Amino acid sequence: MRIGIIGLPLSGKTTLFDALTGASSEDHKAGRQGPDIKVVKVMDERVTRLSEMYQPKKTTYAEMEYLDFAGIVKDGEKGEMDGAFLKSIGKIDAFVHVVRVFPDSVFPHPLGKVDPLRDVERFHTDLILSDLSIVEKRLERLRKDLKRGLPVKEELSLLERCQESLESETFLNQLDFTPMERQRLKGFDFLTMRPMIVALNVHEDQLGSPEIGKLSSEIEAAYPFLRESLFTVAAKIEMEIAQLSADDAAAFLEDLGIAESAMNRLIHLCYRKLGRISFFTVGKDEVKAWTIPEELPAAKAAGVIHSDFERGFIKAEVIAFEDLMNVGGIPEARQKGLLRLEGKEYPVKDGDVITFRFNV
Repeated sequence: MRIGIIGLPLSGKTTLFDALTGASSEDHKAGRQGPDIKVVKVMDERVTRLSEMYQPKKTTYAEMEYLDFAGIVKDGEKGEMDGAFLKSIGKIDAFVHVVRVFPDSVFPHPLGKVDPLRDVERFHTDLILSDLSIVEKRLERLRKDLKRGLPVKEELSLLERCQESLESETFLNQLDFTPMERQRLKGFDFLTMRPMIVALNVHEDQLGSPEIGKLSSEIEAAYPFLRESLFTVAAKIEMEIAQLSADDAAAFLEDLGIAESAMNRLIHLCYRKLGRISFFTVGKDEVKAWTIPEELPAAKAAGVIHSDFERGFIKAEVIAFEDLMNVGGIPEARQKGLLRLEGKEYPVKDGDVITFRFNV
């Protein structure tokens, strides 16, 4: 999974990137032409508890790749994304759009004043215009093909539907497409098909304030499809937490009255927006989290581990994580009849602990 962190200069997006990845200013390339890239472990308490149970030689958490892109506005004058930038963000799975809310007289906002609603609107408009340009060019070609008697009615109808959505300023990821339609659209790399998270970057004094609650309500009213995609973070504080030891970070969060760091919450929000879940394999050699799409059939999930597992799939021996924790181990679960044998079409659930039976 590749998550692009995007925003205006001085929005704090690189600070957020550093907080997520543990990177420092020395890690960033001067005069970079492309994004900074870091891989982040998805710290899942369930993996930690399974590792404590099995004491394996190796513990492997799921991973996500974060990319920190250069600011999308140059000299504070124009909001249009150029072709090179659009191409560079075309291969990511989701966006985290960092929007500046905090005031700072030393580093003024590149557009003159802090206005989060304006910044959200500019970015969304740029994405919509980019996709609309692609749709209009393709429709022009398809209409010519239709006049020549070519069988293009289905694609034409699909793209006209996309055009209508974009012209009404609605992201394509809000439309219901059939699997076949999604496959048709895949090659276009539409930016508004990607999940979007808006990270409101605030000063620590603004956390939990009525001002931020009002701002969130205004953004949700203007962009209903961002409901459940807004995320409030004080990136500077989170970066400081990321640089502490685990014990010091826990003590710092406790002093602030925070149960979990914003970075962990953001990582898991990215998981949800991408429709991803984790299943686990366990043993004395390794406890490992595997990332798959929701509702993936068991045979396909087995193929994520190795193609032979899918090709020779027989059954999946499955137990829910909580059930395993409650009984204390696989032998105890087997005695209590909590292990289930599932077939190749079983939709794997988040937290399933699975042993695959196969023969090749």
